[in-house]
Amino acid sequence: MGEDKGLMLFKNKPMIVHLLEKLKNEVDEVLLVLRNEKQCQQYHKILKPTINYEFDLKILPDEIESQGPLSGIYTGLKHINTDHALVLPCDSPLISPVFVKKIFKQFIEYKEKYDALVPYQREKSGENLEPLHAIYTKKTRKIIYAQLSVGRKEVKSFIKKLHTLYVKVDKLDPTLLTFKNFNQAADF
Repeated sequence: MGEDKGLMLFKNKPMIVHLLEKLKNEVDEVLLVLRNEKQCQQYHKILKPTINYEFDLKILPDEIESQGPLSGIYTGLKHINTDHALVLPCDSPLISPVFVKKIFKQFIEYKEKYDALVPYQREKSGENLEPLHAIYTKKTRKIIYAQLSVGRKEVKSFIKKLHTLYVKVDKLDPTLLTFKNFNQAADF
């Protein structure tokens, strides 16, 4: 679309505000990882004056620039205060607080056995993973760094290197609205 999707308005608010509002009362910390310092400054201007977050919000630039979402996951995992993190995209403003509760509950139950929890849905063409609506452990950042160091920035190939728990999307959000990405003007 040529614009920063997180700052695009949906129902008169930037999409990122919708996402942050859904995380209220569900998390203690949010790390918003952006492309660069300039983008961080834009988000600081929009977010700081408008919301009482009820969680610790940090806005960080990618530590490894121009490597896409995998670099953002790496940066976030490097700076979190816990041993695992829920990764969410800024272009999914319909994320459900119920989804957040369910995915954390599911992961906590099995966290000793897995490096990640990734939702999936079966389609005629095969399984469709939702790697940007997933939980990753902090220790996986070493695998990400090694992968980015050799020019591999695909999140799905990173997941294949992990001991991953796959959970059907409808088990986490029966409405599937959590997984709706806004990628075209018509989506708004």
